[in-house]
Amino acid sequence: MMSTNNSNNPTAPTQPAIPPTLSHLTPLTKNELLLLSTYDQIKQYEKISAKLKATEAKRRLEEADERYRAKVRERERLENGGDDVGENKKKNDGEEYSAARYDDDDSSDDSEDDAAKQQRIQKQQQRQLEITQLREEIEAKSQRDVERDAAKKREEEMRRELLGPEGKKMKKKRPREEGGDGGVATMAESEQQNDVTTNNDFLQEHDDDHHEMDNESSFMPTTSSQPSIISGPSIKKKRLDNPSSSNTNPSTSLIANISGGATPIHDFSTKLKMSKTSLDGSILFPTTIGETPWRPPTNPVNFMDGCFELDLPDFDPNNLSSNSNTNNTVAIKFHAPQESSRFSINIAAPNHNGYDSILFHFNPRQFQRGGQLVINNKNESMWGNDLSVPLSQLPLVFGKQACTLIVQMTEEGFDVFVEGVHCARLEHRMALPKLKGPLCLQFPASDDYGNPEDWEVYRVWWGHKDSMAGKDLSGVAGVNLYSSVHPKKLFVSGLPKIHSDPEVDLRRAEMERAFRKYGGPNGAVFVSVQKDSTFAFVEVASEQQADLALVEMAGRYRVNKARRTKHEALMEERAAKEAAEKGIVKDSVDWD
Repeated sequence: MMSTNNSNNPTAPTQPAIPPTLSHLTPLTKNELLLLSTYDQIKQYEKISAKLKATEAKRRLEEADERYRAKVRERERLENGGDDVGENKKKNDGEEYSAARYDDDDSSDDSEDDAAKQQRIQKQQQRQLEITQLREEIEAKSQRDVERDAAKKREEEMRRELLGPEGKKMKKKRPREEGGDGGVATMAESEQQNDVTTNNDFLQEHDDDHHEMDNESSFMPTTSSQPSIISGPSIKKKRLDNPSSSNTNPSTSLIANISGGATPIHDFSTKLKMSKTSLDGSILFPTTIGETPWRPPTNPVNFMDGCFELDLPDFDPNNLSSNSNTNNTVAIKFHAPQESSRFSINIAAPNHNGYDSILFHFNPRQFQRGGQLVINNKNESMWGNDLSVPLSQLPLVFGKQACTLIVQMTEEGFDVFVEGVHCARLEHRMALPKLKGPLCLQFPASDDYGNPEDWEVYRVWWGHKDSMAGKDLSGVAGVNLYSSVHPKKLFVSGLPKIHSDPEVDLRRAEMERAFRKYGGPNGAVFVSVQKDSTFAFVEVASEQQADLALVEMAGRYRVNKARRTKHEALMEERAAKEAAEKGIVKDSVDWD
């Protein structure tokens, strides 16, 4: 530690204490010693600053405590009824307390000058002024409260006089609420209930005989001695021609009528007209009153173990036009818990062979890529290219008390509606049954890997509904305004699953060797392979080469024409337009 004299002369410091962490750097240079001395000085200044801050904070707390005590004393004086003797005594005590406090300060600091004393006196006077203002505010507030309570009582008496004997009877019949400790309700709560009932009676009488009501409101003038009282509209009592014919039962309130007509969570909305008595369809589940909702088993062996299956009868695939009355709509009322990860629905033809072939697959997945709705088909145990829609673009599915799903089968495909919103369309990828007959609706117990699904099915309806799709389908996922089949790209499926980058390179080399002969004179083919997949995309030279590969490679691989995306269609359309502007003849196919 440096001395006081040396602290002001940094050029000649004493030897500072070397920290243990710097012991390996000894001997230190002159600049390093100066730096350590400066650091010690800074630490001393920080300690002094901290002490000064603590002293100032203590002083402020004492002043705040003194102001608080003055307010408490003033409040106690008002609560005790404004006893002048007690007030003077407390005031004198406060003055004596303040004077004693400042006398102590004077005795402890004899060197204080007159200016400081004058400042202290001004502060004392300012405090007394604040106390006086606080007293006046409290008295004014108390007076306003008294006037407000009196106005409420007078207004309530006027209302009861307007109601007549019936209002008094209703008041007697109204039950009294119990308080938290078993006592009766407070007067404020009772007055509030009376106000609500009275207002409802006013509205009911006004609706029955509105031409007998005077709509003009009269107000009493406000003076300093008379508080303002708002009088209600002058109402003429309705006279009944036949009092005996009046209904003795009180009419239900508007809120009761609304809640009474609400649709139960297990039922479809009345707007959908999907009740048991609907003429264009029927309820398939539940079949009996009081039947519990269906839930998948907790530990299924596979998706067939404990699954729920229903027949959708009288489906005519040859009569799906908008003018027909064939059954084309299935509606499902369900609940998916907030913690549920997924659930699925399948629609298949009767010859599905253990659901190896599925016409329509609906599968919301809450925790996959931020939440995805996956719609797909399945052909001979092979899933097609899925249609994925972010769940953020759909109405709430998981965690909602009840949700309605509607699937309509049209000539174009399967239209999907969630809570009335047209969210997706799966165009027909497989041939529908040729003859009129039933379809199979399945709720799997798990996914393909045995992971159980978590949801509840309340109600299932099947019948005919007119198409719910609007005219503008540009924002509906899966509505392909272009041809969905790619002319030159092939989809090779059923391959062993790969997991690493070297396996991806080997798969790509294998596909290039196998399809080289379809790559034109140079044998150039474009192969797309993804990690953790069992498929590959191969683009050959022309549409004729693609058709030839479908025939010749069928015995070696499972090959199909790939479905192109809307982006690919737009890019091809743009390239054809640019070629036409340059006068270049480009081989193209009309996709529309």
